[in-house]
Amino acid sequence: MNKCHFYPVKVLNFAALVCLFVLYSCKKDQTIQSGKIELSMLDSVNKLRSHGCKCGPDSMPPVKKLVWNNILATAAQTHAIDMYTNNYFSHISQGGISPIQRAISAGYTGQYVGENIAEGYATIGDVMLAWEKSEDHCKAMMDTLYVEMGAYSYNGYWVQEFGR
Repeated sequence: MNKCHFYPVKVLNFAALVCLFVLYSCKKDQTIQSGKIELSMLDSVNKLRSHGCKCGPDSMPPVKKLVWNNILATAAQTHAIDMYTNNYFSHISQGGISPIQRAISAGYTGQYVGENIAEGYATIGDVMLAWEKSEDHCKAMMDTLYVEMGAYSYNGYWVQEFGR
């Protein structure tokens, strides 16, 4: 993961100021896509599902497309913001809340919930590639059990919620 750092300097000339501005503008939360990502994320997952893929050693055949679910998106938003705000990275919140509990709290009435999380990726393409290369994350995106999804990105924290 590429990171830019800001180092304060006592004596600055114009060139140094320009350099510092460029370095500061590389700050992760200024370049990372945040917020509602529904159409792009749903489209990316559905393209993967429609073509099939390899998840680790397993060949995954094409499967039905998912539909967007706003309640699952709300659960994803809650978790992405919470991880960023409280500086942690886990499927279980610091308060002990699991993905299914988050979904139920948001009003989800389905029986099954799965979740993919990621941190530090700047674009949907970057995070999707990472999830595709991870056997477990890839299988979650390809699982026929799931028929709907919601997702959210916040300052480099990405959450996909899948449900049925």
